[in-house]
Amino acid sequence: MTGRSSLNAAERSFVAHPPRSLARIATVDQDGMPHVVPGGWSYDEANHELVLGGRDVPAIRRAEHVRRSAVAAVVIDGLAHGPGWAPWAFVVRGRARVDEEDGTIKVACDRVTSWGLEGVVGDG
Repeated sequence: MTGRSSLNAAERSFVAHPPRSLARIATVDQDGMPHVVPGGWSYDEANHELVLGGRDVPAIRRAEHVRRSAVAAVVIDGLAHGPGWAPWAFVVRGRARVDEEDGTIKVACDRVTSWGLEGVVGDG
C-alpha cells in the first residue's frame, strides 16, 4: 500500500481550514462492485478520522457496505483558483465504521496521499 498514516503540514492545515469542497466516499458492495457517492465532510483531529455526514446515514447503502467490509476510501479534490491547470487532492484509505449515534461514517486516516494542497488551504 502507498501513502502514510500521519498528516504532513499541508494536510494538517487543509483539514483545519478546508476549502469549500465535497468528499467522495468509495465503498464496496456485497458483490465486490465499487460504489462512490459525494457528501459533506469534516475532520476529527482527536481520532484522526474523516467524518462523513448526510441524511439518515445509518440507513443508506454506503453505511451497509461499511458495516460489512469495515473499509472505505475518500477523495476530496478540486482545482485551485487562478490561471492554468492546478488540481489538488486529499486521499484517505482506511478502516471505516458507522457511528450510529452520530449518524455518520468515520474513516481512519490509515493511508493518506495528497498533492497541490498548498494552493487551496482556506480557499473557497
